[in-house]
Amino acid sequence: MGRLAAVVDYLLPPACAACGSAAGDEVGACEGPVCANCRLGLRPVPQPACARCGAPLGTGEAPSCLECADWPNELGSVRAAFLLESPARELVHALKYQGWRSVGEFMGTEMARRAGAAVRDAELVVPIPTSERNLRRRGYNQAEVIASALAAEAGIPLRACLERWSQAGTQTALNPMQRRANVSGAFVLAEACGDMVRGRRILLVDDVITTGATILAASRALVPGAPARVSAYAFSRTVPMSL
Repeated sequence: MGRLAAVVDYLLPPACAACGSAAGDEVGACEGPVCANCRLGLRPVPQPACARCGAPLGTGEAPSCLECADWPNELGSVRAAFLLESPARELVHALKYQGWRSVGEFMGTEMARRAGAAVRDAELVVPIPTSERNLRRRGYNQAEVIASALAAEAGIPLRACLERWSQAGTQTALNPMQRRANVSGAFVLAEACGDMVRGRRILLVDDVITTGATILAASRALVPGAPARVSAYAFSRTVPMSL
């Protein structure tokens, strides 16, 4: 079977999930279905960035960050590894809509390699849960795939401590206020996780941060468990509306 697989890979090399070019060497090296050019093309969030939410601050001349000015105290540091632009955008699309589960494993590994202090200091990784409809359609929760790879690479325990109750449709076409309303009360702390969360440093993991509405709702759901701190980390983020 190994020889047959090698022949198939030679005749039909694995393709890059972002650009479609051959990515055989990268897959063979367990670096995920992403070619070398696209890995190099992933653009980190530019500096200066907000110390709390990680949003780019442009010139850095603003007296305060408008993105997290009204965030509640329960949510601390929020970071993303890359900007949501090509090829990161194509990778997110491949994971969420084209069934490329291995892309999520690549994302989580890359995030662990670029993790800052708030991530490395976490005691428990918690993925953002998806809706039952999306779970049936995809066959997996994309955030949990990413979180599993990140947790394994960073040596941090993972537990799906949040449950998703409701969400009125997709977030994609909504403005910031609509996004917050759409996920308000959407998450709840799993009953079996109360003691596990208490007094611990929790890291929420998702694929994309846009306005922070989903992260905010998830962090509020963890509050009854009395965590010591809640941080969040995503593979990519959009450029803030204020820029």
